Amino acid sequence: MNNKILVVAEVRDGALKGISKEAMVFAAAASNSLSAEVVSVALGADLSQVAPALAACGGRRSLQVEDPGLDPYTPEAYVEALSQVISKEDPAMVVIGHSYQAMDFFPRLAAAHGGALVPDVTAMDADGAFTRKVINGKLDARTVPAEGVRIFVSLQQGAFPVTEFSGEAQVESCSVDLSGVTPRKVIEIAPAEVGEVDLAAAEKIVSGGRGVGDKDKFQIVFDLAEAMGAAVGASRPPCDAEWVEHQRQIGSSGQVVAPKLYVALGISGAIQHLVGMRGSQCIVAINKDPNAAIFQEATYGIVGDLHEVVPELIAALNEAKE
Repeated sequence: MNNKILVVAEVRDGALKGISKEAMVFAAAASNSLSAEVVSVALGADLSQVAPALAACGGRRSLQVEDPGLDPYTPEAYVEALSQVISKEDPAMVVIGHSYQAMDFFPRLAAAHGGALVPDVTAMDADGAFTRKVINGKLDARTVPAEGVRIFVSLQQGAFPVTEFSGEAQVESCSVDLSGVTPRKVIEIAPAEVGEVDLAAAEKIVSGGRGVGDKDKFQIVFDLAEAMGAAVGASRPPCDAEWVEHQRQIGSSGQVVAPKLYVALGISGAIQHLVGMRGSQCIVAINKDPNAAIFQEATYGIVGDLHEVVPELIAALNEAKE
């Protein structure tokens, strides 16, 4: 195998997904410790907008695999196309963001190459050991793949925040032969239902927990979010109590987010919730319990009644706008 790290980019509606940029951040750091060459690859029918964006994320080369058989996405076509790329490049490590699409085909790709699959990674040591969260984030598992085996790594969203990229990869076209592939038939790709919330793309999130009080009082979370221009999230209890939609749930059984700013209102900090938001760049917690676990994760903490503190914040924000 060559000393290369192959980063598989995820493309949605002709655009590069943010989690792929996080994968490039990981690859850049790993390449420094492993002295490896970083090569990225994007797949689709039209990569005219994706290729330049991916190349700008760094690495030495950026491969674009354009083929009508890759749109719409099917796991069979992706596994075959990437298998051919892997055979040509012969990388020691293949990296991808841990998304729903990745987990649909990535384990099959690893198995096809007899590789070691290490999913949902949050860190990599200098000696090549990977850290993963297990048991709903309560424990860290350290995984050391066997030597001489190609490693397939998926990265937990938010674990490797995007930073400024330097340099630009050389864009190269890469052809594949999908004539032998019989993909499943895609009948329809249905858009998300009205009200569906994609918190993973939000740069600012205001999230409420059980400590907000009840369904009527939860309006204060929406009020602060509106003043900040932020999205609204929640821990599990408000969702189970039907104060807000379950689509807004953040945590191990909800969405994993990594915004630039995360404001936690009345959230105690159960590990199941922390798993979903600890990748945030800046965390502000407001809770009347000074011993709440959320303060151990917070960048800034305010001990007080959120129903007294938040109205003052909203007033200050509105005054600043004026």
